[in-house]
Amino acid sequence: MPVQGLVRLRKHQFARQAAFGSKLAATKAYPFKGVPDVDLTWTDPESDAGSRDVVAPPYRGAPVLAASLTDPMLAYNSLPLLMCAFFGGAVTPAISGSARTWTHEPASLTVDDPDVFTYEFGDDVLTDWYQLGDGLLTAVEISGPEGLGPLTTSMTWKFGSVASSGSSDNPDVPAVPTGALDVDTEAAIVYLKDLAIYIADSTAGLAAGQVSDALHSFTLRFGQEVDEKRWANGDQSFDVDTYGPGARTIELECTFAKTADTVGIGSESDKWMSDEAVNRYVELKAISTKMADGATPYSWDVVMPMRYYTRTEGEVGQNTVAVLTGRAFYDPDDLDGVFTSDIVCTLTEDELGSVGS
Repeated sequence: MPVQGLVRLRKHQFARQAAFGSKLAATKAYPFKGVPDVDLTWTDPESDAGSRDVVAPPYRGAPVLAASLTDPMLAYNSLPLLMCAFFGGAVTPAISGSARTWTHEPASLTVDDPDVFTYEFGDDVLTDWYQLGDGLLTAVEISGPEGLGPLTTSMTWKFGSVASSGSSDNPDVPAVPTGALDVDTEAAIVYLKDLAIYIADSTAGLAAGQVSDALHSFTLRFGQEVDEKRWANGDQSFDVDTYGPGARTIELECTFAKTADTVGIGSESDKWMSDEAVNRYVELKAISTKMADGATPYSWDVVMPMRYYTRTEGEVGQNTVAVLTGRAFYDPDDLDGVFTSDIVCTLTEDELGSVGS
């Protein structure tokens, strides 16, 4: 018999929950890499016990539950998980044949309810699977690499509860792992070769604002502050009762060749070096060569208002480049928001989780 517990047999399975505190059977397996970090905060008591060494047993505290995961080849059908787990809002897709359009327009002046997820993680040892509940994303990075290959993703997940198929005091309910979930081997991949960038003075100018022969690579970063709230309700549990959202940041870093659009008078670098911040509007538009429906390709379209904060110098091969970083801001006039995302894919509501939390 081979030694059990094979790295190559690890799986990552998620489901959007119907309600906070109610873990569900997973609905989709994702091709992620990484492991959960489960810290039960066992702590030795600070007490005098007549010994140089520990005598009293440690006690449990509120656990710290996280997972740092990566996706080396971002698929269009994985994007709704990222957007929903970060922005929330109980989004459901518009349906056209086999195509599904997931639209996110997060609120700035109010707080969208979070979408929380159940996460199942384990390998071929079925008696040693984790079941983490009430998960959301506190940070995401989506990067388009030099060379125009697949976009990559890094994720920081926070969870509110933990159970295990190998735990007596914290058993898995429902039982994990959920069976018959396989990673999609024919998923449509988001390639940088299929993406174009547009920058303009207004959203109306984006259609004519394509920046050509300049974008080498980019990183789109999302981050948010999230507090864990626990109340003494006599439920004999350390589980998080709800989350308290704080500040949110959305940042775009672009590595540009030096062209008339990116350096010189009237360029994006000129806007960065202005005496006053200059509002910019940016669109990232990816259109796949693969079809989600007979007449509709897979696609991802992002639009956001942005102001530049930094420029650094870099090099790609034998050429110098300019690396410009901007941050999104709430725009009540032109965009009437801070960020919009339209994903056309084939992921159904049931595959993500049929109702928002």
